[in-house]
Order: sequence, then structure tokens, then C-alpha cells
Amino acid sequence: MNEELIETPRYRPSIYAAPFRKDGDGAEVELLSKSEQDSLLEVSQLVSVRRHTVLYPEGGEARFVYNVVSGVAETYQLLANGEKRITAFLFPRDIMGLSENGTYVATAQSLTAVTAFRIPFDALEAILERDPSLDIGLLCKLCHELRRSQHHAITVSKNEAPARLASFLLWIDHAYAPPGRIAGELNLPMARHDIADYVGLSVESVSRALQVLETQGMIRRKGPRFITVLDAAKLRKLAGQA
Repeated sequence: MNEELIETPRYRPSIYAAPFRKDGDGAEVELLSKSEQDSLLEVSQLVSVRRHTVLYPEGGEARFVYNVVSGVAETYQLLANGEKRITAFLFPRDIMGLSENGTYVATAQSLTAVTAFRIPFDALEAILERDPSLDIGLLCKLCHELRRSQHHAITVSKNEAPARLASFLLWIDHAYAPPGRIAGELNLPMARHDIADYVGLSVESVSRALQVLETQGMIRRKGPRFITVLDAAKLRKLAGQA
């Protein structure tokens, strides 16, 4: 992996998720206090990679956790027949580096240029031992990701193709908002075949589903990856989120 180290960080570690508190309104909030961010800054390196760069391989020794600052990455596993199965898309303020018995459970690869804090597992473990509140914050994030994975699994298993695409586009609209983006204007960072793999459809089915959404006035396609959401309420109803 070709990483460029950034000497003077312009960013701070950031983790967003819905907290456990009962008095919350369900909205995602910053889970790290300033002191927790400072602790992570002390042990982190801010790195930058080009698009389509592998950050770590499935089965590789798990040495680092990555906190995404900018850009989009994906994690995937290779099946026995050689097929690629995307397990997640990662956006700014997400964490990647899931491991089991000291090895990564999936390959992580950048889809766009990515900047991330690279945090050594050993240093993170030491911080968690002396700062239980950070431990709770990471647990909130992991539970948030688990809920997202469960929702995705239900969406893929029960819904028809247009509903799956409606749910996917609503999620991207919420999760990926690069600087300067106009609300409702989506510049998809992933290719059509990546979307198809993630939502459990063929590329042709994704294309047909997008056409259905456009014909019904929910979206307008402005290019292979550029989509305008015209009627979010209709999308939510189709996706079962109304």
C-alpha cells in the first residue's frame, strides 16, 4: 500500500453514531470528547491514499484501525468461487479494521482518494484501558454499524429491486455529504457493479430499477454516477421508511 503521511493534521479524529442515552432524539452525534480526540491524536498518523488502494487485506495481520476523515472506502470478502462480496461502504467519521483472532476479516480498499487516521491496535487498547468513556463511544459506533447491517440485510432479503435501490440512495444521501454538495444531489462514489453486489442484484437489474425510479419521478439521472433526488418522500415510502 502506498500511503502518504500528512505531517500537520488539519483534522481531528471523529466518530458519529446514535448514542445509548434515553434522552437522545435518535440523531447521530459526535461521540468523542476533545480530550479523547487529543488522546487518539497522540498515537495516530494521518495518512492519505489514492483511489483503488488496498489499505489492508483479508487475512492480514490486524495492526491498525482506521478512522476515515475524507473519501469513501469499501470492505469486501472473496468467496470460494472467486466472487467478490462487498460487506460495507465506509464514509467520513466511520471506523474500519474489523478483525478476529488477530487478522482482518475483510479487505479494505479506497474507492476515492481517502484520508484517514491510522491508529495502532496496541495504542488504542492502552487508551481504552485508561478511558472507559472512549470504550463506550466505540461500543455505540459498533452497535450503530450493526443496526445498519441488520437494516441492509432485511432490505436485501425482502424488497424488490426498485425498493432496494430506493433504500440505498436514501442511505447514501444521508451518509455521504462531501463539502459543497447540494442537498439531494448525489455523486455516487462507487461503480454500478459495486452497487449491484452490495444490494444483491445484477448490474442489469440495478439499471432497470434506476429507470423505474426515474420514470416514477423519484430521481433524475444526470450521468452514470450523478443522481438528483426529486421526491424523497416517495423514495422513503417505496423503501418502507415512511
